[in-house]
Amino acid sequence: MYAKNLSLLLHRQLSEPRSYDETLKRFESLRGYGQLPRGRERAAQRLSNSEIARAVLGFVPTLSGWAGHVALIMGDLRPVGGVAASFKGVASLAEAMAALLTKDEDCNALVSLTLSIARIPGNDEYQAKLIFEEDGQRKTNSYVSEYALTLAAAGAEKDFDHDRPLSTNTRQLVLNREFFRELKRDIDLSRHWNRPLETDWREYETEDERNAFDERLGARRGSRFLSLGVDTAVTWPKEPTRVEFGGHDFVLFPKTKEHSHSISIDLHHERISVEAAETLLNRFLSLLAWCDDQHAILREGWTGNPVPVPVPRREIASYVMPDWMFFRSLPEDKELLNCLSYYREGLNAAEAEIASQAVLSFFKVFEMWRDARKAKRWIKRVFTDACTNVPEHALAQFHSDRQETEIEDYCYKCRVAAAHASKSYKSDADISSETRRLSAAADIMRALARHYIRTKFGFSDSYMSDKINR
Repeated sequence: MYAKNLSLLLHRQLSEPRSYDETLKRFESLRGYGQLPRGRERAAQRLSNSEIARAVLGFVPTLSGWAGHVALIMGDLRPVGGVAASFKGVASLAEAMAALLTKDEDCNALVSLTLSIARIPGNDEYQAKLIFEEDGQRKTNSYVSEYALTLAAAGAEKDFDHDRPLSTNTRQLVLNREFFRELKRDIDLSRHWNRPLETDWREYETEDERNAFDERLGARRGSRFLSLGVDTAVTWPKEPTRVEFGGHDFVLFPKTKEHSHSISIDLHHERISVEAAETLLNRFLSLLAWCDDQHAILREGWTGNPVPVPVPRREIASYVMPDWMFFRSLPEDKELLNCLSYYREGLNAAEAEIASQAVLSFFKVFEMWRDARKAKRWIKRVFTDACTNVPEHALAQFHSDRQETEIEDYCYKCRVAAAHASKSYKSDADISSETRRLSAAADIMRALARHYIRTKFGFSDSYMSDKINR
């Protein structure tokens, strides 16, 4: 099965009534993110089942330019409960999908595969659910982010809610047994006949030039780039530029209509971990921020590209009412007004990815007693109810970070670390692991703050009324 043949098959099955040019853009994106063989010289390379699976994942996003990015992330989703709980004992979603294309009995065991993209404030979250039949029983596997470490533990699948949506607005692509049967049949026939590739090479016209460009920016055989967005007003190069800092090379990409400022670093050849790389880039941005006296925020990204790539611009979702309906009044309670101001401050800090300030602002909402002991007792009492709608991966990360510390004590320690340069609770905002820890804590503080405002004041979050209808 060649990539060209696969593009025609998947276009017919998954593209809806769209131009074939859109499917070609998806495949170009997949090659650019290393999910399919790159370059004209590799066009006649036959695809593995894993590569075919990743091409299918490229049809999950509605925008063709996001195909490679989404396939890269979704292909590496990990099974809840670890390898022992996974379909056919494989380590990732791409491998599970590849297994469906390997044997007829595995393909026939499938009931459905649901691929989900959920909009979480400031980011997207990805998840998959595979339902199959085994030994006369119907079973379910879920696949989540590789960073949800606690969900990878043995037995985690027993308490995991496989049907719970990631957010209030989740887009899904559901593939059934017939889809994989037809795809497997076409793959088997292609491999059986073993015909030479026939193509007009149109889709490879500019790829040779792009390969040469990538090599100038440091792409080599075996490269595995980390790419992170940057929100900043500091001085930045107007063209993609290779920079040396702290003994490592990385690439700066400028802001364009389609892309944000961003940085890419080759984890493999620079011999650096994700955590160490993020810390190094934070140090770099701190120095730029000092020199220009301007903000510089390292945002989210991904790993796995064989070449450095710019990060797409963040499009923050907003809601527009065709008919404006707002029936709220200015609260008279000064304490409530104060809580609302702290809550908005926390949202703003979270959007700017200033995790320490988000933790502190959200904590201030329910710290109105000015008494740490009362605040901690309240956290212990309401924690379960307050965190009902917190995504499971965020809760899992929070519990993993606190380890054996009591929930209420850990929350307060995060508040102290965010508020003070304390010797007991040190916090360095440039260190990647500390930023991630406080970001996870901020998700919990946000849920607690929202619960406090709703229950303490009976305050509605509807545009239609001030009070909650009980």
